[in-house]
Amino acid sequence: MNKERLLLRIIASPFIFGFLFVAWQYHFVKHFIKVMRYGGEWATYEKDDPATMTSILRELKKQNQENENNSD
Repeated sequence: MNKERLLLRIIASPFIFGFLFVAWQYHFVKHFIKVMRYGGEWATYEKDDPATMTSILRELKKQNQENENNSD
């Protein structure tokens, strides 16, 4: 391994760690807010698409009805 590159990596590591730590905190706060707003469904909802669960439930009910009609 090149000693100069190792030295540069050691010098840059606190800055990279700081950047990653700030990014981690941003995502933590973002996900925490979604959990507070939407409960356990925070991963499904986005700000611009709050009707996601409704459309999924409608599609599941439609498929369930089609399966019941086909089985009769």
